[in-house]
Amino acid sequence: MYRILTVDDEPEILKVLETFLVKSGFEVTIAPGGEEAINILSSDTKIDLMILDIKMPKVSGVDVLINMQKANKKLPIVILSGSVDAEKYLVNLPDFGYTAADVLYKPVDLYQLLDLVKKKLGSDCQP
Repeated sequence: MYRILTVDDEPEILKVLETFLVKSGFEVTIAPGGEEAINILSSDTKIDLMILDIKMPKVSGVDVLINMQKANKKLPIVILSGSVDAEKYLVNLPDFGYTAADVLYKPVDLYQLLDLVKKKLGSDCQP
């Protein structure tokens, strides 16, 4: 079974994503912020994909990506953005190996998210 790390500073969004992804057959680990995400990624927890809010207080999604790059850790990511000034957060995505195709905007269509998750996990993805 695939495990998805869901990172967002909005508890309501975390709960909706967790409920939907679990019902879709995935295991879900949640992180209410970037610092918690970095701690989980640094642990032995198996993570197959991360859904990452890009704009969060204290430790942003960009900070998480920088930490992953320094640790030479690469995994499929779906980036969420609800910010009206999202472009300033997303401009550096190519530096981390991600593109606009990796970004979904809030409020996110859950079935569009599910399609992107399955695409990133591969054609044999059966949650």
